[in-house]
Amino acid sequence: MWGFSGVVTSYLLRHRQMRPDDLLVFRTGFASLILFLWLRMTAKSLIRIRIADLPYFALLGAIGLVANQGFYYLALTQVSVGYALMLQYLSPIFLMAYGVLSKTERLTAGKLVSAALALSGVALMLIGQPGGLGKISWMGSLCAVGSGIGFAFYTAYGKHGLRHYDSRTMMAYAFLSAAVIWLMIRAPWKIGWAEYSLSSWVFFLYLGAVATVLPFALYLASLKHLEATRTSLTSILEPVVAAAAAWIWLGQSLWPLQIAGGVAVLAGVLMLQLESYWLSKTTGRDQKQNS
Repeated sequence: MWGFSGVVTSYLLRHRQMRPDDLLVFRTGFASLILFLWLRMTAKSLIRIRIADLPYFALLGAIGLVANQGFYYLALTQVSVGYALMLQYLSPIFLMAYGVLSKTERLTAGKLVSAALALSGVALMLIGQPGGLGKISWMGSLCAVGSGIGFAFYTAYGKHGLRHYDSRTMMAYAFLSAAVIWLMIRAPWKIGWAEYSLSSWVFFLYLGAVATVLPFALYLASLKHLEATRTSLTSILEPVVAAAAAWIWLGQSLWPLQIAGGVAVLAGVLMLQLESYWLSKTTGRDQKQNS
């Protein structure tokens, strides 16, 4: 669902000439509305938060969602879906760098190899397109990387909130914060409401429900049956699905060197996850032996 959402967004931006900020107003608005209705019907108690925590949710929505999604949508106006997602998938490497610098994680050989693979993959993707470096959309590339940084922030900063709140509460208020911020950026009276057809509103509802709320809900449900590492590994399919769908529907393509670069990026992320899984299993085995 996340993979297809990028293709739909690219179609709306490029073929229907919709404004990125309009799309983000509708996506975050529908998502927050659906999330609060969901909580109201299933777990009303999760709606309550402390007033003192409002700045936390505002910052989580501002950087973790507004910057993340805003940069991603801008990237889609400049580069292909697959290219943007491959660069966005540097976010685990950014998280690793943050962990090492903040001394919350230790640097290992596996992490160094993962980072080298991912950065090499980015270099291949940049030089691998027709025309080489001279034809690169630097704005699109930087926006895709900025989106990855925003997602890394959402993950790292979101962990603090999970100590006090349910993940569903976190999602609802983060998207509400993002919707309010986008309405401040793109004021309601500036949106051409009457210009959008019925099919456009169907797309907006799709972005809020099928591309946002439903995949997040499925992701949360999967954590009840799978280890977090296995869930994360499965999410690596997202850019593969997106690139294939963009090739079939939009005629977009990745050139051979760019494909090799994308594989290197995904291999780096995969190695990072596998090392984390292996270390957790080793630690657990050692603890059992000691006990």
